[in-house]
Amino acid sequence: MSDRRLKVFHAVAKLLSFTKAAEALHMTQPAVTFQVRQLEEYFNTRLFDRTHNKVNLTPAGSKVYEFSDRIFDLYDEMENSVRELTGEISGALTIGASTTIAEYMLPTLLGQFKAKYPEINIRLKVSNTEGIVSMVEHNVIDLGVVEASVLNKNLIVEVCHDDHLVVVSPPEHELARRTQPLTPKDLKKFPFICREEGSGTREVIIQYLQDNGVNPVDMNFCLELGSPESLKGAVEAGMGISILSRSTIDKELKLGTLHEIQLDPPLSRPFSFVRQRQKFRVRVMEELLEFAKTYCEKDH
Repeated sequence: MSDRRLKVFHAVAKLLSFTKAAEALHMTQPAVTFQVRQLEEYFNTRLFDRTHNKVNLTPAGSKVYEFSDRIFDLYDEMENSVRELTGEISGALTIGASTTIAEYMLPTLLGQFKAKYPEINIRLKVSNTEGIVSMVEHNVIDLGVVEASVLNKNLIVEVCHDDHLVVVSPPEHELARRTQPLTPKDLKKFPFICREEGSGTREVIIQYLQDNGVNPVDMNFCLELGSPESLKGAVEAGMGISILSRSTIDKELKLGTLHEIQLDPPLSRPFSFVRQRQKFRVRVMEELLEFAKTYCEKDH
């Protein structure tokens, strides 16, 4: 039996979606369907029920999924054991990161890691925090890096960096002349630009407002945007104020296109590594986690 067929089946079974499996595997949907059909012909039985736009495992499919999970864990364990003997550190690792981290923290970290371990192939997927946690839960990625709290007790969460958030406004805004920090209640007075639903940044801000006696319903939310870059552009254009990670606005502060105002009480959030609790830890992941912890301690 071809490993390729089993890997494709395993991806579809994890996600219960041919479309999502095709995206995760960088394949076309017809190619995914073909590989699954080949496996069904090999076993001479259907592995999926496809009804009403839903995909579910048949009893035979559930059995194949159970064994394939064990097979791929054994593959990882075998590869790791051999590399331990040879001292070689190589292989592939798929990382997922929420937007802020992927744009402002990971490029330098992964660049330095790749320079030290050129034989390691790293793939990066970008989504909001909610999407990254879902990918870890479904084993689409090996490791997630997120910017909000994670409540799933089946996942291991390790804080790697505390991120400081500030209010940002255009330099000509009335707040740019303010010398005192802003309280959460002060924010209600101004049009506020926020991130989209599922964003870790949005979740942290909403929790901060609630913890300090401000009902988010009372905020003057004027716009929702899907990335720090688009949000900065909207603030620069005078459409409102916002709260952003201090690490994302260095360039704009130097150019004078944005102004920062501190919050009282201060607002910070952890950047965290998220991974499966039961997943076998390959040597590549061990090395990346150790490297990242050292990087965060040294440079942040």
